[in-house]
Amino acid sequence: MKRLLLALDGAFVFGLGLYMLLLSQAEAYGAFMNPKFRPLTAAAAVGFCLVGAAFLLRPHGKADVLRTLCFAMLAVLALHAGSGSLKGSTGFAAKPPAEVRTDPDPHVVRNGDSFLKSNPARLFLLLQTGQAVPSDQGYVTRGIVKRSAQLDRIGKFALLRGNMVCCLADAIAMGIMVSAEGLPALRDGDWLVVFGRVRLLPDPSPITDLGGTGEVPFSMVCDKAFLVAEAVEKMERPRFPYVFELPQSGKGPLRLTGGEDDF
Repeated sequence: MKRLLLALDGAFVFGLGLYMLLLSQAEAYGAFMNPKFRPLTAAAAVGFCLVGAAFLLRPHGKADVLRTLCFAMLAVLALHAGSGSLKGSTGFAAKPPAEVRTDPDPHVVRNGDSFLKSNPARLFLLLQTGQAVPSDQGYVTRGIVKRSAQLDRIGKFALLRGNMVCCLADAIAMGIMVSAEGLPALRDGDWLVVFGRVRLLPDPSPITDLGGTGEVPFSMVCDKAFLVAEAVEKMERPRFPYVFELPQSGKGPLRLTGGEDDF
């Protein structure tokens, strides 16, 4: 009985390693973790496989029925994880082969004016770190509308984007206030493309009543600046509504951080 329980422990650990290794190379990985961490997940998966294989080949140690049951429960949860992301034939499809990387055009030209693409989370990190922003620099950004009593009183709304710094568990909606003057009435949950320019506030204006969005339960908005909208366009909700920005994104060069649609 002891040998059987230890062998089952090894099998569960080995299976978990294989699952993690497969997930680290699959398209669905981005639904759980920032793709920058694929190599780390793959390395951890190899470690689990080695430990599991060792237990399978030479079961040794103290058997524990409760531990084995916990491993079994973990296996069940893993098999049912991400029901919305892994169902169907493409859930565990391998990620596309690496292509010759070509940097997408970081600007959009509208009515003769050039606007730099920057998602709301990147704008948040850029402004909160105190980076100098040219007053004549136009930005185009896409996100979800969030209104609150505080924002309504000052004639603004928040434009947010769910940001997965590490994984889905720590995702938080980040963004910037947008001046609503002269714009049509907008509702919570509307997705917009906003063209505008950043204006710094003389004093920080914390917004404390935002709450969450449809994608994540927590939100934060830059309290040092706002975006003066020159034009807005409604858009459909993106198939994948998150972005992957690390804290140092605000200190990096003014460029796209991942793909043609990352703004």
